[in-house]
Amino acid sequence: MTRTKILDLALLIVGLAAVGYHMFSTQYLFVGSYEHQTIHLAFVLTLIFLGAMRAAKSGFGVAFYAALLVLGLFVTGYVLVNMYHLEMVVGFPETRDVIVGILIILVVMEGTRQAWGVMLPIVAAIFVAYFLFGHHLSGPLWHREFSLNYVISYLSIGLSGIFGSFLGISVNFVFLFVVFGALLEIIKVNDLFYELGKAAGRVFKGGPGQTAVISSAMVGTVTGAAVANVAITGAFTIPYMKRSGYPAHVAGAIEATASTGGQLMPPIMGAAAFLMASFMGVPYAAVMLAAIIPAILYFWGCILSVQLIAVHANLVTPPEAVDKAMILRRLPLFLIPLILLVTMLLMHYSPGMAAFWAIIVAIALSCVTRDTRPTLMGLAQCLARGAMVGAQIGVALAVVGLMAQTLITTGLGTKIAGLVELWSGGSLLVALIITMLVSIVLGLGIPTSAAYALVAIVVVPGLIKMGVAPMSAHFFAFYFAVVSAVTPPVALAALAGAGIAGANYMKTSLMAFKIAIAGFIIPFLVVYNPVMVLQPEDWISAVCALVAIPLGMTALAATLFNCGLVRFRFQDRMLAAASAALMLGYVMFSQYDDNYIEYPLLVAGLLTFFVLLKSQIRRKKEFDRVGTSVPGGARSGPIAEARS
Repeated sequence: MTRTKILDLALLIVGLAAVGYHMFSTQYLFVGSYEHQTIHLAFVLTLIFLGAMRAAKSGFGVAFYAALLVLGLFVTGYVLVNMYHLEMVVGFPETRDVIVGILIILVVMEGTRQAWGVMLPIVAAIFVAYFLFGHHLSGPLWHREFSLNYVISYLSIGLSGIFGSFLGISVNFVFLFVVFGALLEIIKVNDLFYELGKAAGRVFKGGPGQTAVISSAMVGTVTGAAVANVAITGAFTIPYMKRSGYPAHVAGAIEATASTGGQLMPPIMGAAAFLMASFMGVPYAAVMLAAIIPAILYFWGCILSVQLIAVHANLVTPPEAVDKAMILRRLPLFLIPLILLVTMLLMHYSPGMAAFWAIIVAIALSCVTRDTRPTLMGLAQCLARGAMVGAQIGVALAVVGLMAQTLITTGLGTKIAGLVELWSGGSLLVALIITMLVSIVLGLGIPTSAAYALVAIVVVPGLIKMGVAPMSAHFFAFYFAVVSAVTPPVALAALAGAGIAGANYMKTSLMAFKIAIAGFIIPFLVVYNPVMVLQPEDWISAVCALVAIPLGMTALAATLFNCGLVRFRFQDRMLAAASAALMLGYVMFSQYDDNYIEYPLLVAGLLTFFVLLKSQIRRKKEFDRVGTSVPGGARSGPIAEARS
């Protein structure tokens, strides 16, 4: 056998063993919490370094990663064997414990670099350096001196930092959810989502673009990872859009924006959503339910943006035939395990138990229909691929735990929260803007879960102290950590979309930023009107907000793309801008007591919107009558500009 085949077999065996162990652990508690995390970490490191060995291009690379694999097994084995001793010497480890602790940190850092690139390890290294040398700083960032033994104990070998709540979330919640998402590949959900997207394309203008939005949203409900979502759905949606007349950068941007929203769409929203539930001490089902309205609004913004791009460019795509028979065959195979998963979560079963039964049901259903019945090897490979993705998320969460422990032990989190409050001067809006910037900057090049976790520890407590509801405060940080994937200059989802489309990266990321504008507005609306996360303070204001928010966001998108049902004249654009400002202004002002302008703002915004709508309907009829959908029949907008 060749080296590649041997490593493929090893990845398959270890991946299946990891899935089997995690499935079994949901049914029987045969080890303690820290032992469970240590075994999980051993699987995580083994999978990552086996993958690195397979990708290595030289014999030295293979030997190097094989050595790291052995080292990873050694340090996790050491922790397992010496668990009682390590619990007794927390903060005061022996010399051999310190050596093993340093090795754990180095191995996890390298595993993270393999999975996510250099940015996250660099950020983690800065945190470790601060823990060790922060006592040399002056001013508010100073902390007392800690010995090397103390630092290494709290970061790794003392069963905190790398071990603890974050790795616990990976092993108890995330891993099997990721496996479940990967398992849906054997049901051939891509074909199902493609057909559903074509059906949406028959309703909205811009057909192939709407196919990309709908299919990416539905894939995102079970993957919860932006770049992976782009890779899965973009492989067929981006070429499809390009063939239909979309320029490469627009096609890549649409796919990147829709795929980024996958992390916002319940029921599976990525590791960050599980972290959110853990931080707030609420069931994951509560987070899942709270995410529904914001996610719908985000994807409404995506659908509307694609519609407006097509209208502005006068892009005409012929409607495609939808394979209704295939939808009827495949939809139950997708919905039944998903409904089971959601129902069990709502009934407060553990996420691990819910994922266990969803996996079992998905496998059973895949064997029912002839065209989805997997081979034994196909099923095994699918499960192993899911285990690899779970391992990549697991090692990132281990590093997040290391950074979080630094924030807690040194008091850096409290210090930064105090600085944010000081810089904001007590203004909630300024504090929100600072939080937004921190979330986006941290999310430039590192996983969403890492960016969100750091902001949740450092800045979110300050928002809560200023009167923001905990759910709203956490969703605010979460949303900006997510949309950082399409925020220039480092927009990983846009980078993936541009790569598949063969487009200019910066043009793609700027267009994705424009299409995703809803993702930058929704977090502020969540804070100023908690009905967005199903926590209304006043039902009258809540109902009015649920009317004003989607109409205001529609008017805002129309202003940005300079069209509605037809291209705007100058006065139309001014009406749209005024309507957006008035209705979104209503939502912002409605939080204040004894405020007498909120309802006049709402009424004025609605009247302006309907004046604009009436004008657009009249002009659309005129243009249809003369056989064109834009003034003078001229092509204009993002697509036309790219062609010219």
